Amino acid sequence: MRGRLSTIIVVTVVLSLLGAACRPAPTPVPPAPPTPTPVPPTPKPEVYKVGLINHLTGDAAVYGQSMKKGTEVALDEINAAGGINGVPVEVIYEDDRLSAADARTAFLKLVETDKVPVIMGSGSSTVSLALCPLAQERKVVQISSISTAPSLMECGKYFFSVMASDTAQGPEWVKVLEHLGKKEAAVMYINNDYGIGVKDTFVAEMERKGYKVLIVQPFELGGTDFRTEILKVKEVNPEITFIVDHVKEAAIVFKQARELGFETQWVTDVSIVTKEVPELAGKEATEGMLGLRAGSMETPEYEGFAKAFEEKHGEPPTIWADFAYDTMMMVAKAIEKGGYTADGIQKALFEVGETYVGPSGSKKLNEYGIVYGVYDWMIVKNGEWALYRAAQ
Repeated sequence: MRGRLSTIIVVTVVLSLLGAACRPAPTPVPPAPPTPTPVPPTPKPEVYKVGLINHLTGDAAVYGQSMKKGTEVALDEINAAGGINGVPVEVIYEDDRLSAADARTAFLKLVETDKVPVIMGSGSSTVSLALCPLAQERKVVQISSISTAPSLMECGKYFFSVMASDTAQGPEWVKVLEHLGKKEAAVMYINNDYGIGVKDTFVAEMERKGYKVLIVQPFELGGTDFRTEILKVKEVNPEITFIVDHVKEAAIVFKQARELGFETQWVTDVSIVTKEVPELAGKEATEGMLGLRAGSMETPEYEGFAKAFEEKHGEPPTIWADFAYDTMMMVAKAIEKGGYTADGIQKALFEVGETYVGPSGSKKLNEYGIVYGVYDWMIVKNGEWALYRAAQ
C-alpha cells in the first residue's frame, strides 16, 4: 500500500509539472505611461530687436542718416499699430562710417551681444560685400535697402536687397541716351564696387546695341581734385556724359567741370539725385542735369509716405528714405509670418515680397533675393531736382 501511494504521489507531481510546463506564459501587463508634463507655451519676447548698419557719420552720412529717418517712420507706424502681434520692435543703430572694418565690428556686436537674427544695411555695396561672408557663416539675414553691385548676387541665401541690381540701372541709362536721340557718350565712374557695377552694365548694353562709348574714365573715392580726369573726358568732346558717383565727389566734379569750361549734358546715377548735389556744386554747374531716381514718386504709397515723413522730420523725404521704410516694413512682416529666427525670416521674405508694394515700389524678389526695379527720370530745374519722366 505504501508503494502504491508513493507511485500515486510521484505520478501526481509529474503531471502537475507537465501541466505547468504546457500552460502558456501569462501576458505581461505593460506599465502605465507616465503622465506627460505640460509644456508651457513659448513666452513672447518683451521686444523684437533688429539691427541696422549704415554710414551715420562721415562723408556718406547724407545717405545713412536719410535711411535712418525712413526707418524711423516705418518703426513709428509698426509700434503705433501694436508692434508684431503685440510685441514692440526696436532698431539698434550702428555706424559703419563707410568702412568695411567698422561694419564687421558692428555686425559682430549686433549678433553676439544683441542677438539679432536680421540686420538691415549697409548702404554701400562694398561694405555689404564685406558683410556677406559673416552673414552666411553666422546664418543671419542681411537685407540692404540700396546696395546694388551685381556681385551681391553671389552672396548666398541670407542676403537680400530692396533696390534693383545695377544690371537694371545700366540699361536704363541707355534708354535715356536713346531718348536724347544719340548713339554715343562718355562715362565717368567712381572706382568702387558700385561704380564699377553701373559702368560695366552700361558699357555692355551700349556694345550690345552697337553704340559708341567715347571714353571710360575712373576716379577715386575720397578725392578732392578731379581736374585731370575731367580734362581727359573733355578731350573727346562728348555731347552726353554719364556719371556714377557719390554726393561729395560728384559736387566737386560738376563744379570743377564748369570751371574748366567743360560743357556736356550730364546724366547721373541714382546716388546723385539728392538735394545736396545742386546745393554743393551750385545751380550753374547742375542746371538741366538729368538723373535716375530708383522707384517712383507717382504712386499713392509714396504720397502717403511723404506726408508721414514730413510730419515726423519737418522736411520732404530725403534720398532713399522710402527704400529704408520698405526694408523695415518687410522685415516686420517677415517676423510676423516666419517667426523671430533667421531661417524663418529668410523664408518669409520671399512670401512677403510677392504682395508687398510700398513707397519705393513693388518688392517681388528674384532667386537671389533682390527686387526687380523701376526708375523715374529726374532733371535739375532752378537748382532743385524735379520729375522729368515718370517710371515707364
